[in-house]
Amino acid sequence: MENRKDDLRKIKTRMALDGAFTSLIKEKSFDDISVKDITERAMINRGTFYMHFQDKYELLNAYETELLSGLSKNLMENIDEHQKLTRKMAKDIAIKTFEYVDVNSERIIALFNNPGVKGFEQKIQEYMSAYYRDKVSQILNPEKVKVDIDYLIAYITGAHISLMKRWLENQRRESWEELAQILEIISVKGPFYAAGISEE
Repeated sequence: MENRKDDLRKIKTRMALDGAFTSLIKEKSFDDISVKDITERAMINRGTFYMHFQDKYELLNAYETELLSGLSKNLMENIDEHQKLTRKMAKDIAIKTFEYVDVNSERIIALFNNPGVKGFEQKIQEYMSAYYRDKVSQILNPEKVKVDIDYLIAYITGAHISLMKRWLENQRRESWEELAQILEIISVKGPFYAAGISEE
């Protein structure tokens, strides 16, 4: 019973730190945030903070890792490893990815926009690239791939991230399904089709 109380206390503390950190990085540069700022906002003492993290940099790393791990888990849950990639599967993956981004939009936007946070976008791309590279033999037929796989993965991950950032900047005005449809038109039918230059 005592262990359960300790676990609940730890969960509540982490939630308080998460909320405090999110609000602070929305207000000012990470460089200007101190442990004192975080503990006062979370309404915990410094000793409690140091039971969880060595410093604010370890907190930032844990914060980013949690978001990236959630994204990775989302991808794993929505790819059928026993089937080759289809348009429907790709669209379903996109919808679930945008849903995850929507649910976590406050934290993701804060990291993207904070001038003191370096490399978060690059970390997202690295996570996605590593995942697709690991799964490529399962979801694609290597004999049918017409370009170097590194370029293909770079294009796919770059397109996802760029579209996601624009969507967040536009206050997420489209639904997950609508955004996935936009991605499908541009990626599957091509930019020339999307721009009205060529027919399907």
